[in-house]
Amino acid sequence: MATDPVRVAVVGVGNMGRHHVRNYDGLERASLLAVVDHDQQRAAHVASGLGVPAYRDVEELLRSEPDLEAVSVAVPTRMHGAVAGALLRAGKHVLVEKPIAATGSEADQLIELAEDAHVLLAVGHVERFNPAVRELKRQVEAGRMGEVLSMVSRRVGVMPPQITDADVIVDLAVHDIDIFRYLLGADRPDEVYCNAGKAIAADRFDFADIFLRFGSVACFLQVNWVTPVKIRSLAVTGKEGYAEIEYVTQRLAYYRARPVREALSFAEVERYSEQAPEVIEFAHREPLAVELDEFLKAVRGEGAEIVSGGEAKSSIEIAVEAAAAATRR
Repeated sequence: MATDPVRVAVVGVGNMGRHHVRNYDGLERASLLAVVDHDQQRAAHVASGLGVPAYRDVEELLRSEPDLEAVSVAVPTRMHGAVAGALLRAGKHVLVEKPIAATGSEADQLIELAEDAHVLLAVGHVERFNPAVRELKRQVEAGRMGEVLSMVSRRVGVMPPQITDADVIVDLAVHDIDIFRYLLGADRPDEVYCNAGKAIAADRFDFADIFLRFGSVACFLQVNWVTPVKIRSLAVTGKEGYAEIEYVTQRLAYYRARPVREALSFAEVERYSEQAPEVIEFAHREPLAVELDEFLKAVRGEGAEIVSGGEAKSSIEIAVEAAAAATRR
């Protein structure tokens, strides 16, 4: 029997929040009640096409919408503790955009509030819900890669104007730190190294090269707001194969390991280098839509996959550790 839609709202309808609104409006499991933003003009603009009210702050939302069940929080990171905390205290299920908070101690406070109120705290690590990542996870667990030896991720492009309170490590690298942990089923790395700097920004890191070692697996991550082209890629090398993901297009290519033989001509070198991959097929879907649908299922107590507060805390702590390592250098 079908369950009633979850009554939801979105707090913060800037660049990311408006996509939460758009997806909730299209999901059968959701009934969008309201949007919230301190910029009333922006909130009214987003709400006007949906026929829902726009509120200035969380307090007004909670007073006006007593039937509210769950909320997406997409405000700047510095506000996560206050905004998500108020909603959790009010007994609302919360999905807060990544990173969970600016520090591990703030993350602990949100986790404790959710536990005390017996409500759900999920964190918006959207790349976990990219169908290409999920398919790669299946390939790794099925042993198709063999023993995983290394992972290399690139997440680069120009600085987004809406990011005003986080450096490139906290804002971008935390995505890939979470993906490394997800694919490896790991918690904390044994080693963290980071080189970072300020190429354009005067007040925060805008480029970083990060090395993490999980046991015998080496993970390298490059992030920046400097490269003039947007690149979102991941490569995984195993003893039995090599796989590449393009996050945006959701293309997953697999190369099977082959016996090495001596090349007797440059043409043979070229042929070996031009091995055609197997492009793995699977259903494509917007990752945010998958993530929000899973959140709504979890709210209703159905089997669902979310990124918990504890998992997200581990990822932000690793990111903060990397930033601290770069600062010490």
